[in-house]
Amino acid sequence: MRTLSRPARSEPIRRCLLAAVAVATAFGALVVGGFAGIQGASAAATAPAATQCDPPAFPTGAGFQVTCTIAINDTVSSAGVTASTVTTTACLAAAGVLPPFGCTTTVTTSNQLVTSVDQCNGVAFGGGSNVTCDVSVVDTVPTGAPTPGVTVNQCIGSGTGGGTQPTVLCDPVASTTNATVTQCNGSGNGGGASTRVQCDVIGATTAEPITINQCNGSSNGGGSTVTCATTFANNFVAAAPTTTTTTGAPAGAGGGGGATTTTIAPTAGAGAAGAGTAAGSGVTGVTGTSPGVGGSTGALATVVPVGSPETGLGGAAHARNDALLWLAAALFAGAGMVTALGIRRRRARSVGTATENL
Repeated sequence: MRTLSRPARSEPIRRCLLAAVAVATAFGALVVGGFAGIQGASAAATAPAATQCDPPAFPTGAGFQVTCTIAINDTVSSAGVTASTVTTTACLAAAGVLPPFGCTTTVTTSNQLVTSVDQCNGVAFGGGSNVTCDVSVVDTVPTGAPTPGVTVNQCIGSGTGGGTQPTVLCDPVASTTNATVTQCNGSGNGGGASTRVQCDVIGATTAEPITINQCNGSSNGGGSTVTCATTFANNFVAAAPTTTTTTGAPAGAGGGGGATTTTIAPTAGAGAAGAGTAAGSGVTGVTGTSPGVGGSTGALATVVPVGSPETGLGGAAHARNDALLWLAAALFAGAGMVTALGIRRRRARSVGTATENL
């Protein structure tokens, strides 16, 4: 009498299900890795238009001490890579209460340059208030970058309403359309002490285009003061020195020595660096130093790995990619499941065959 094993038609179904699980696992690993890459690529920030100490965040009433500063550092590398850092400090308190009371400081970074500033406009104009605001811009750019001049529209229609003369002390007093700096216009009106409007623009050029709009229509009312300034500075950075690497013929009895590297780095006020040649020690592959030929003395500073294995220059590279590790793990898991199913199927066939032979 023969006993039959399970119907053979169930085997293709099981195989299809297992294959589907393995494919889904591998595809899921790829999808997760792809999303991680997209999130990392979209993390770059855009440059802010710096805005600070304007209504409604800051009041328009009387009797306030408004003290705000913005420090901008715009950087352009010799390769054209841009970056900016903006540090803002905003202080609000009762008139006569000076920083650090009521102050908040914020630092913002970006991979683009800051091109506009809006600060301390239309605030504290009810009388008996003091508005003190400053903007400083530092541009770090490659040597030879152009530096257009700074135009000014400042202290027009300010310091009116009587009081001790002079009411305005500004440098310069200028009226220019579409100026680089527009500040302290229509401010400090209503009467009060002498020189109650004091505003300055320091620095005649800027390496990167930017517009400043601050302290306009502010601190109007009897006994109010306005003190604001904008400062520009340019830092010029030379391009990175050129490095040249050469390899000489092997020297010494060992198999790894004799490699020589010469670095030529131009420096201000010195002659060109000489081309030095040094013999290796043979076994360890460590090179010596020797004076260069021509110009200033050239010191060789080649460092070669010491000890076994004596590979000389070079070595093993180590890299890690977590996305690939997850993918490999998923594929191994799928392969394990397929293998387990195959073993189980072979056992089932063996049992079936033994049963048929009874």
